[in-house]
Formats: sequence, structure tokens, C-alpha cells
Amino acid sequence: MTPQTIAAWIGIAVGGLTVVTTLGRWFIVAPLKRYIAEQTHPIQPDANGGKSLPDVAVAITRVETKLDNVESWLTKVDQRFIEHLQDHNQRSA
Repeated sequence: MTPQTIAAWIGIAVGGLTVVTTLGRWFIVAPLKRYIAEQTHPIQPDANGGKSLPDVAVAITRVETKLDNVESWLTKVDQRFIEHLQDHNQRSA
């Protein structure tokens, strides 16, 4: 093989890679970007004060924590009420 032939084959390979890369961007990357943009587009951009889904998730986590605290408090109140009724029933008997 002559140096010109090797250079020609290298040129063909580089040209082929360029074509494959360009086609990959057009037919793979661009449609994926469009798909992701469509799927992550806000359904109601003015709803929730314009906050994103992660913002809503954080708010829900805070609400969940508060509800857990309320549940814990109610459980303690319920236990105290049951103890009070038992004490009252023992005194009455």
C-alpha cells in the first residue's frame, strides 16, 4: 500500500465517521431532545405559582412530616385518654 492509499482510506474513515455523527445528531439526539422537552413541559405553567415539580415534592414532604407529627401527638393523647378511663373505672369499682 502506498502512502496515498493509506491517506485515502483514513480520509474515507474520517468522512464516514463525520456522516455517522451528523446523522446521529439529526436522527437520534434532536428527536430525543424534542421528546424530553415535550415530556417535561409544564402542563399548567401558571399553576402552583409557577413552581416546578421538585418544588411541589419538597412541599409534599413537609406536609407529610407535619402529618406524622400530628399522628404521633394524637397517639399520645389517645393513650393518655385510655389511661385516664382505666384509672377512672378502677376508682369507680
